[in-house]
Amino acid sequence: MGRRVLGRTGLAVSEIGFGCGPTAGLVASGQRDAQLAAVQRALELGIDYFDTAPVYGAGESERNLGAVLHGLGATPRVATKVALEQADFGDIRGAILRSVEGSLARLKLPRIAVLHLHNRVGAERAAKAEFGSGALLRVDDVLGPRGVAETFASLRSQGVVECVGCSAYGGAMAAVAEVVNSGAFDCIQVHYSILNTSAWEPAPAGCNLRDYGRIAARAAAAGLGVIALRVLEAGLLADHPPAAHKARAEGEAGAAERDSLATLLGRESLSDVALRFALARPATTTALIGFSSVAQVDEAVASVVKGALPPALQSRIETWRAETLGHR
Repeated sequence: MGRRVLGRTGLAVSEIGFGCGPTAGLVASGQRDAQLAAVQRALELGIDYFDTAPVYGAGESERNLGAVLHGLGATPRVATKVALEQADFGDIRGAILRSVEGSLARLKLPRIAVLHLHNRVGAERAAKAEFGSGALLRVDDVLGPRGVAETFASLRSQGVVECVGCSAYGGAMAAVAEVVNSGAFDCIQVHYSILNTSAWEPAPAGCNLRDYGRIAARAAAAGLGVIALRVLEAGLLADHPPAAHKARAEGEAGAAERDSLATLLGRESLSDVALRFALARPATTTALIGFSSVAQVDEAVASVVKGALPPALQSRIETWRAETLGHR
């Protein structure tokens, strides 16, 4: 498993990150023996970056991951998050400190490698963002006095966290750009897949998928590490997607796009191509993948070891994207 440096931080992490969220569900709600087997295999193959959050399984993801890693005596890089709610607006600093204290206890860790802001950022506050976790924040909630950035910086200076990150999966990209330009964050999580590349490049003309306004390119230029999520589009691009993931949110690709891409690829593994496509950009530090079994860990690592897609296949994909997604 190759390793890449997370932006300007100097922190090297594996090209695949082990996602511990509810999509795959293994760490958040699976059986302990299956959790242990998958995590152990991931560590053996060089996956040393694990991504969790307090809201995944109402704390169970952190609790289970902490128990498994403690049992294995393993100390990989663990990232977790803070999701502020509307009730926290009056004391953002206090809410963050309480969240981090709870995460450390559940994870059985003395410090966190990467602490992400889980909330989306927009023009105005709202009790809930369009999708995702927590309330919708304003830029001044993040960058203002006793706000997110100041509190995260304090935790980093105390050695409680090594690096701090924010999210571009949703929210208003103009507001996210202000957060990126502030220099207060080390890395950013972006939605990036073979079906939606707008975090890096302009969307095809006529495409009505959610437009991320090249926010990853902006972040990389500012020295932030870029962490790709939804590389497999919440299971849609898995070779055998679970039925529960057929319902898509507005602005996201669905079964029609998946089936069209699968037809283009023929006998090629959809998940294999999707993962290799996402990691083709050198500025993508790691791709988060949710695993449900040891076999899936093996398959993902085997895909990464193959390296970049053949130029002819890459060209076919780009032509397909322009012709198909541009008229969605």
